[in-house]
Amino acid sequence: MNKELVFSKLEELGFTLEDAGDLGFIFRYEELNVLYMPDDDESFLRFAVPGIYDVTEENKELVLEVVNDTNMSIKYSKTIVYGDDVWIFYEYRLYSEDYLEQIIEHGMLLLKATYYLFYRKIEGDDTLPSEDDDENGNETKEDE
Repeated sequence: MNKELVFSKLEELGFTLEDAGDLGFIFRYEELNVLYMPDDDESFLRFAVPGIYDVTEENKELVLEVVNDTNMSIKYSKTIVYGDDVWIFYEYRLYSEDYLEQIIEHGMLLLKATYYLFYRKIEGDDTLPSEDDDENGNETKEDE
């Protein structure tokens, strides 16, 4: 899948891409900064949410545990310690352009879900957000 086709589809979906140098191209999805990282392998699609959490000597053991737990909880995304930060990646092998829009939408939703799950786990709450949670994971059920 050539990057021009991915750019075009991202723009159709309302995203504005800015050049991020060697990293690729950055855009906003709701409150997340997302990188589109073109690859020499044109059948490979990669997005990342960089630097979501600072890793220090004091918190490194906890962060690594939470990263592993997060990776075991969600498919298609991977959460890693990259340098002194936590990053989330969404990677997908594209076999055709037929479902590119749906794959991009899936990627954005999954990056967001992974981001919230990581933060819930790092704060000691390892439950996944439910349909009754708002975007910050707070319960929104109305009183009966």
